[in-house]
Amino acid sequence: MTKILNFSLILVIFIHVWVASNFELSHDEAYYWLYSQRLDWGFFDHPPMVGIIIKLFSFLPRSEVSIRLGFIFLQAISAYLLMQLVPKNRQWVSVLLFFAFPLASFSGLLALPDMPLLFMTALYCAFLKRYLEKNDVFSILGMGTVISLLLYSKYHGILVIFFTLLALPQLFKRKDFYLVTLVAIVLFMPHVLWQYDHGFSTLKYHFFERPKSDFSFVRLAEYSATQVFLAGLLVGPLVWWVVIKNKALNDFQRALKFICVGTFIFFFVSTLSKKFEANWTIFLTIPLIVLAMQSNAWEKKWVKILLVASFLPVFLARFLFTLDPSVVKIKRLNEFHGWKKWAQTVDEKCPEPILANTYQMASKLSFYLDRPVHALNLGSRKNQFDYWEPSSAYYLSSMVCYVTDKRQFDGEIVPSPDGKSLKLVQGFKPAKMGDNIP
Repeated sequence: MTKILNFSLILVIFIHVWVASNFELSHDEAYYWLYSQRLDWGFFDHPPMVGIIIKLFSFLPRSEVSIRLGFIFLQAISAYLLMQLVPKNRQWVSVLLFFAFPLASFSGLLALPDMPLLFMTALYCAFLKRYLEKNDVFSILGMGTVISLLLYSKYHGILVIFFTLLALPQLFKRKDFYLVTLVAIVLFMPHVLWQYDHGFSTLKYHFFERPKSDFSFVRLAEYSATQVFLAGLLVGPLVWWVVIKNKALNDFQRALKFICVGTFIFFFVSTLSKKFEANWTIFLTIPLIVLAMQSNAWEKKWVKILLVASFLPVFLARFLFTLDPSVVKIKRLNEFHGWKKWAQTVDEKCPEPILANTYQMASKLSFYLDRPVHALNLGSRKNQFDYWEPSSAYYLSSMVCYVTDKRQFDGEIVPSPDGKSLKLVQGFKPAKMGDNIP
């Protein structure tokens, strides 16, 4: 049975490789691809792990699938690590449940920071379990290393660490815990120094500069319902019920329970004044499933039916990425189709160097034209382009072709695949970075 399950994961890898090669990059994927072209210890929006993973496969011909390949592998390995954390007789259930979690299921298809965070959480859980059972050198060094990697993946990883310590305060009495802490700090220090050199801009953006919203019961209800929905569609209520109801049988389960419940409460409170994004809690996939496997309810026929009914639509939905948006009438798919042709159209109409207004358009044009296109960020939020110096062409050339959606500029309208009326402003004189632009 285990061999069949392992073969199934390999089959999923091949399916995902085919799917990932049949749709274009999203805006953020193209943006993170640029991370991989200019690797650093940190970036404005995120830590560097997403760029590192993309870079690992840069020896392959540049394509959508080569950019996504590392994330496809990480998803399969995450599912495999999950199998090692649950009883053998529940491994099939745990894997089906893993792919019934919409975000966990789709994250392997996209080159986004969510998959590294999910993978590092799985690795963290595996090392935490070993560390609580053994205090050998491998466990100590492994824990310290994976804590740093968790934070290098996405800052949300701090919640995994914080609620573990809250659940297990006795860890502070273990001498080897301070060695774990030392290893983690030393390995993460390069990123801390990068943040210091850049005025802790990433932390300022995420904690202070994100727009706030008025209190809304509707938003709180949406957040709560979303967390249940993301825990396996139809079986989501059962998953959370088991996690909340069942008592932790050991320190490992206690830590996982604190991570799940604590994270839910943390973002619930955050949602009182700010909008939430569903992917923020993707790392709960592993602890939720491990704890859910405690229940004998998964042996019941009606629960098995619900599990399959939850798994099938989520798994089959990935094939929608490959379809023409105009045929299936799903607007969200416009972000993944037609951009290569659009970029070529822009290139043909622009005799001068191209300058885009937003990081999304600059990233897409950079990838599909295979040359640097800078973002001016006029009226747009800050991003990594504020740190990257524009190509010298913008200074050497007296004119550029400016791709923008701003009304104050007149130019030829070239609609983008996602329906925005973008303009090509010929003969635009870019101000030097830092100058005021009307």
